[in-house]
Amino acid sequence: MPTEISGSTGVNKIQDNTIVNADINSSAAIAGSKLVMPTGSVLQVKQAYKTDVFSTTANSDTDITGLSISITPSSTSSKILVTSNISGFSHNGLGGGFCIQRDSTKIGLATAGDQRTRTSFSGGLYTGDASGTGQMHFNAVACYLDSPSSTSALTYKVVAQLNGNTLKVNQEETDANNNDTNRGVSHITVMEIAG
Repeated sequence: MPTEISGSTGVNKIQDNTIVNADINSSAAIAGSKLVMPTGSVLQVKQAYKTDVFSTTANSDTDITGLSISITPSSTSSKILVTSNISGFSHNGLGGGFCIQRDSTKIGLATAGDQRTRTSFSGGLYTGDASGTGQMHFNAVACYLDSPSSTSALTYKVVAQLNGNTLKVNQEETDANNNDTNRGVSHITVMEIAG
C-alpha cells in the first residue's frame, strides 16, 4: 500500500501541469533536452565569413574556398535557413552563376528553361556576349529555407557555376593591368529553425 502525504501542499497534490515557472528555482540545472522551443525559434547559428580573394578560371562547377559550413540539426523536423552574399568580379566569359549546395545536392535552384544556368542567387554571374568578352562586378545574394529531414551533420556551401569565366570572389575591381585594387567580403550563414 503506497504512502500518501496529504495536505494543501502535499506530494499527492503534485500532478501534471501543476508546476509553473515560479516554482522552479533560478539555479536549477535543467537539461536542454527537457526544453521544447516553439516552432520558428532559432536553435543554432553558424557562419563562414570570407575576406581573402578566391580566383578560378575553371569551366565547371567549383567550390569557393572558405564558403562552406557544417551544421547538425537537432531534429528531423528542423528547417535550415541559408543566407549568403558573394561579391566579386568576373570577365572573359559567356556566363554562369552561383548555387547553394547541401552536401552533393544543389538546392533552391531556378526553374529550368532554354540554356540558362539554374542558380540559387539573385544577381548571378553573366559577364559577356556571344564572343565571350566583357566584364562585370557583382554582388549576388541568396536566401533559402531548406527542409533536410535529417539529424546527421550537413555541409552547406557556395558553388560557382562557370562557363569559361575568370572569376575573382572578393575582388571588386581591377586596374588597367588586371591588378587587385579593391576588395569586398562574402559570407554564408546557416540557422537551424525549430519545426
